[in-house]
Amino acid sequence: MSKPDYSKVIEILNKIFQAEMSGIMRYLHYSFMIMGHNRIPIQKWFRDQATESTTHAIAVGELITSYGGHPTMVPAKV
Repeated sequence: MSKPDYSKVIEILNKIFQAEMSGIMRYLHYSFMIMGHNRIPIQKWFRDQATESTTHAIAVGELITSYGGHPTMVPAKV
């Protein structure tokens, strides 16, 4: 019995993985750029979003490896 070809699935999952990794970088960057006396709640929101994107990236990375692929090291273009 031949092994199933998951290359298209892995390709799509890698695009999702790239988007999540790019989101982490963006959210963290934005959290550093907030200034002013009301920055703490806004900064927290951005960092919470980065944490959520990290959770998503981990889940997608696990799926990629379960299909025999390798999560890409190249984030989506920012």
